[in-house]
Amino acid sequence: MKKVLLAAAVASIGFSAAHAAPTLYGRLNLSLNQVDNNSWKGENQTQLNSNASRIGIKGEEKLTDNVGVVYLAEWGISGDGSGSDKDMGIRNRYLGLKFNKIGTLKAGNYDSYFKTTAGDNQDIFNDDTNLDITKTMYGEDRIENSVGFETDKNLIVPGLRFNVMAEMGENNSSKYNTKKRNGFGDGISTSVNYENSDLGFAVGLAGNFGVAGKYNHSDIADKIESDAYRLTGSYDFSKVGVDGLVIGALYQYAEPSDSPSASALTTAKLDPKAASLDEKSWVFQTTYTIPNTPWSIKGQYQQAKTSWDGDSRKFDQYGIGVDYRFNKQARLYGVLAQQKRNWQDSDDKRTVVGAGMSYSF
Repeated sequence: MKKVLLAAAVASIGFSAAHAAPTLYGRLNLSLNQVDNNSWKGENQTQLNSNASRIGIKGEEKLTDNVGVVYLAEWGISGDGSGSDKDMGIRNRYLGLKFNKIGTLKAGNYDSYFKTTAGDNQDIFNDDTNLDITKTMYGEDRIENSVGFETDKNLIVPGLRFNVMAEMGENNSSKYNTKKRNGFGDGISTSVNYENSDLGFAVGLAGNFGVAGKYNHSDIADKIESDAYRLTGSYDFSKVGVDGLVIGALYQYAEPSDSPSASALTTAKLDPKAASLDEKSWVFQTTYTIPNTPWSIKGQYQQAKTSWDGDSRKFDQYGIGVDYRFNKQARLYGVLAQQKRNWQDSDDKRTVVGAGMSYSF
């Protein structure tokens, strides 16, 4: 059952029947993977992975005829007992007000609008411990201490939404940025998205301004406040008679904002490459769901090229996947992918093969 009401919890705190009960939700996603050259030093490893498994509560309740409250609190679950998923680690959470036919104002710690512009049709390996685009490119972040506003999808034109998020710096500044971060909107994440289900296409344009993120292939350990833009799109070919075929793509560019000079970074014993750093990334994917069957076949290619004065690095990932979907909540899947680093003379390829099950409730 998609939504499970927490009746016992509601009764225990004395809610009246007029109050909407919160919904318990979550996802368990476990896979068995063989990773060749796991550490990029020739080591092979067999892994049981908990791929962004999570549990949460969420709800919405009417306060007046035109205003309601919305809330969500989500925690990570270490389904395998170890690895990258920290048990009860902080994920998305917010509290806000929903204004009828206008939009929603939210405050908390939740996915940036830059991140959410990439949807299911831009990352078929979303949540995978080894293959998610988080491992490839800048911008896959939640933003702490943030206030955001999302317009209603029918406010201006049906299917068109505007989103903006302002981060409070609270003096949590990067060593690579000269800006003091103590005010409202020290980081900004924005997006505009349009979806037309009748015509079968969706597009999105997002921008980050002063938002800290990781440049995975630069060897810089710190997150760096950066300016970036991301363009996404998808098309459903069933609208032209090819049932089950969907393609999607993403392109983005990122560079540090207000970075000190290379000499200043050297003096501060920081990596001078951040002064001239930039990253160009893109993804292309296709999914074919075989009509009248539970089977889907997927393929994806993603690349990030990171450059700085006198050098550059390119990271490529090719992958395919097969899904068997029992229903909207449960699926079995298999993956096969290879990653390549062009800056290593040996052990430059990493291969991941595995099978898993995902169940959402």
